[in-house]
Amino acid sequence: MEIHMQLSPSLNIKQRQSLVMTPQLQQAIKLLQMTNLDLTQYLEEQTFENPFLETDEEINHTKPEAEDKKVTDPLDQTNKTEVDVTLENGSAINDDPTKNEDYDNRFDCSLVEYDSKNSQSGKGSGNDDQSENIIEATVEERPNSLYQHLEKQILLILDSKEEIFLAMKFLEHIEPSGWLIKPIEEIASECSIEIGFAETILYKLQSCEPAGIFARDLKECLLIQAKSSGQNSSSLEILLNNLDLLAKGDFKILAKKCNCDPSRIASYLKIIRGFNPKPGAMFENDLPQITSPDLIVRKAKDGWAVDLNKSTLPTVFVNENYADKVNAKSKSDKDDNNFANQALASARWLKRALEQRNTTTLKISAEIVRRQTDFLDNGLDFLKPLSLKDVAETVGMHESTVSRVTAGLLMSTPRGTFTLKSFFSVSIQSSSNGVGTSAAAVRHMISRMISDEIPAKPMSDDAIAKNISKRGVRLARRTVAKYREILHIPSSSERRRKAKMEMSMS
Repeated sequence: MEIHMQLSPSLNIKQRQSLVMTPQLQQAIKLLQMTNLDLTQYLEEQTFENPFLETDEEINHTKPEAEDKKVTDPLDQTNKTEVDVTLENGSAINDDPTKNEDYDNRFDCSLVEYDSKNSQSGKGSGNDDQSENIIEATVEERPNSLYQHLEKQILLILDSKEEIFLAMKFLEHIEPSGWLIKPIEEIASECSIEIGFAETILYKLQSCEPAGIFARDLKECLLIQAKSSGQNSSSLEILLNNLDLLAKGDFKILAKKCNCDPSRIASYLKIIRGFNPKPGAMFENDLPQITSPDLIVRKAKDGWAVDLNKSTLPTVFVNENYADKVNAKSKSDKDDNNFANQALASARWLKRALEQRNTTTLKISAEIVRRQTDFLDNGLDFLKPLSLKDVAETVGMHESTVSRVTAGLLMSTPRGTFTLKSFFSVSIQSSSNGVGTSAAAVRHMISRMISDEIPAKPMSDDAIAKNISKRGVRLARRTVAKYREILHIPSSSERRRKAKMEMSMS
């Protein structure tokens, strides 16, 4: 019997359930993760697109000048509705936008210094038509800056337009430290210039003051300064080519490579110590990027209180009067009426989502502050172990919501400004009372012990572990080594060599 199978296209109807993220839900989740500054930019874009939305700045522009001249304390501009840290454990905020989303975004982080770096954006090209106004086209005005200082020197040491144009391209990629951060091959390729010509121009630029400018790495920076000061020698050059050995304090190996007496290495080291590894840093040229906190913690009568930073927190309003006028005029036109209805609904949703974002942020932050009052009162040693789950269960939200809120927001406290996620840390078991100690607090203990040690007799990892165990915290030697590496602290042997090296220089 032959069986014939016929393949042909067909349509089938199936019914199934699936989770769909609506645009409104996506917007609500997006707002949760934004800092106040990001939120300001986002709302500016939304008010530009939606005619029914207005920001507080737009409304303030219509106020009398007398009101605009009022001067207030920036701290008084925070949200007037304080959330005290004695906030009762309430239920989840209604319509939590992520309560049904099962995202796993857990993290553990120690308190770290918040550092922001300035970045420069490049301009210009290699076209002759664009190289007429070289300075104006490639480098923005920076009063009393390293860049302005180098501009003047470039115009003195270089002649042709091609040379000046390439020099300005190099200048675009100078860090505040004075180092050239972009490979010379890439710059030459962008400008359609031969690498040999680019090397020649870079060599001329490295003669600029301060010495060491336009260096591509630490070795080149120090070599330029050695030549400029007239202290360059073959032994010193060999020494700078082996900075890794110098950092370890291996004087005997270095002396053998340099073909000189070990005592001579100490004198070379004194010369190197006199150089500046970041020659551009002496210019107080670029204003530091000021980072505004999203939340402010203050001492209250009965504990601590946390507020939203109203001075940077934008507010949006729905212009209902304008909406009524537009609705009355657009009734005759179906398309205009549909657009107006959609825009108005979008504006109202955004306002509601923003209010919910602020309430959610404040509720989570208040719980973090309530749990970390010992840290606020006594310092980093008293930072308690805390997980996303702990906060989520107390405030009645999903862990993913807590994760999103705490990922990037900054909180200003009397002990400094920290990211919210910095207050989360795993627990290390105590050997005495069974109460855990946060990993961040243990890392701080290790850091303080090493900073207080006698340089010539540094503590070993095993000694540090025993010392911390006396304080009631169980800690293995390998854990000390792990935390020490996280803190970028060298081993005891390396610290001992460094101490000897410094003693030999004194």
